[in-house]
Amino acid sequence: MTTLIVSDPWDIHARAVAWALEHEGEKVHLWYTHDFPQKHGASLRVDSAGAGADPAQVTLHCARHHRDFGSHDIDTVWLRRWYQPQASPDLHPADTRFAQTEANEFIRATIGLLDESPRFWINPVAAKARADRKAAQLKVAAAVGLTVPSTLISNDPATIRAFFHEHGGKLIYKPMTGASWVSEDKALATYTAAIGEELLGNDASLSNAPGIYQPLLDKSYELRVTVMGRTVVAAQIKSQNSGGYLVDWRANDFDEAMGYARYALPEAIERRCLALMQRMGLVFGCIDFVVTTQGEYMFLEVNEMGQFLWLEGVNPELQLLDCFVQFSQSRDPNFVYDWRRPVYRYREYWESMEQRGDVDPPAHLHLALPRTFEMRE
Repeated sequence: MTTLIVSDPWDIHARAVAWALEHEGEKVHLWYTHDFPQKHGASLRVDSAGAGADPAQVTLHCARHHRDFGSHDIDTVWLRRWYQPQASPDLHPADTRFAQTEANEFIRATIGLLDESPRFWINPVAAKARADRKAAQLKVAAAVGLTVPSTLISNDPATIRAFFHEHGGKLIYKPMTGASWVSEDKALATYTAAIGEELLGNDASLSNAPGIYQPLLDKSYELRVTVMGRTVVAAQIKSQNSGGYLVDWRANDFDEAMGYARYALPEAIERRCLALMQRMGLVFGCIDFVVTTQGEYMFLEVNEMGQFLWLEGVNPELQLLDCFVQFSQSRDPNFVYDWRRPVYRYREYWESMEQRGDVDPPAHLHLALPRTFEMRE
């Protein structure tokens, strides 16, 4: 069996899973879309075909083993990270945009052709696109019985201020898509932030970029719930134990005070998580909850390609690498993990990384992360 992982050279998840799958005897192809077309070639070919034959064939380049492979050889596609290709800097400026557009269209066409043949997808292309829309997530979550915060997505200053007062002046802002700003000596990123009335007086700042506004919740703790097929693994994050991360625990540097313990979800909440995934067409995802001081489970969002190995890194009892490997091998949207068989540990891979030399930076282009902006004085 063969797995195609679409990612980047520095993605620890892609490399760790590839390592484990190859130990299981599977073929693994890593395709780094940001290196195309400068670092490798690729081809699509469509011909008339006999009955039952696939008229379209795709030939791509595997970065892991430096060899080409064909679409007929792929059983599973893991759309882990899908970055824009980068046109050559040697092109005339007038031609750069054309070349970039053509390369982008080639990537979309390739993914589209692969999607049209029966394969196991983590996650299906259409489901991935829908899950990237926060408003759609909230609507589906509410429809399956999960409790969601009252939410306003707006750029209208008067409406935002009215919502602020409706919730007693306790409001948070978060972006619809994350972003970061970098300069030579610092980097800034968008996290969920509490906002006060003084920040709502500038109409221009509110109207120029729509944002998500929700009431500031009284938190007891938070949950990261990782779903693979029908396997649900929940971790408790005691975010209120560390004063600097009361609003958004993601800004922390894995503070041990937060605990990260395995957590037994109530059966009703687990059922609704699975219903959410099924309704959205997802087979994998990381769901974030707040558990309020009143004991209410408040759905925040589902990240259809969320990070999960960091949890095993801080708590080895969360056997998420092995779970994902079994899930990928099963090619089953109803997969259930066998907790008695932990074979692959994240720590083992991490300790072997230096000897394996998985990343060869000169062999790859600089990764231009999406929604990263340069700060100029």
